[in-house]
Amino acid sequence: MGSHWLLQLVQGTADAAFAVDANGSIAAWNDTAGELFGLRQDEVIDRPCHEILRGVCESGPFCSEHCSIHQALELNQPVSNFDLRLQTSRGTEWCNVTITIVGQPDSETRHALHIVQRLDVHRLIELLARIMSDSRGTAESQTTAQLVSSSLSSVPQVKLTRREKEILGMLASGKRTSDIAILLFISPATVNNHVQHVMDKLDSHSRLEVVARAREAGII
Repeated sequence: MGSHWLLQLVQGTADAAFAVDANGSIAAWNDTAGELFGLRQDEVIDRPCHEILRGVCESGPFCSEHCSIHQALELNQPVSNFDLRLQTSRGTEWCNVTITIVGQPDSETRHALHIVQRLDVHRLIELLARIMSDSRGTAESQTTAQLVSSSLSSVPQVKLTRREKEILGMLASGKRTSDIAILLFISPATVNNHVQHVMDKLDSHSRLEVVARAREAGII
């Protein structure tokens, strides 16, 4: 069980937070982490972190007994924040993880403080775009893209016109406004109007997001 100082540290943030010791075991766990992962403090304390998170990054499995965070803790090195697909109370979700290496007062003991936040839909879209633009086109990238898409927030039930579906399909294939206008014998302004209507119906803020949401809803 972590010290009182460590418990105060993780309870001092409104975000999901927990601390991992030099052995890779969870030493402190706050209530928000319990809500995020659906696990009580007594269910996780002293258990290996990788068994709880089972994190996967864009390139594959991340969490393990000898993960990079464990190495950073041993060397007292800073860690940049990163995105992981984690096992949460909702299933599998993409989250952002911030790591801070903290030293216990009057001691050489260090812990890796993890702060975890669910990614909002805009960050998920950015992640999906990065994966889909991967020139390698590996099966691994395609699988990860599917995982990101499955993490998008629920898509509203909408009815699109035939022309809207037609233009949406062209957007999904990578065609630009000018290309669509030529193919459909309409003006670019008309294309943009149709795209805006589709974006409004699917509660989207960009063309990439509207395509991702349409795929999630099975429209395309």
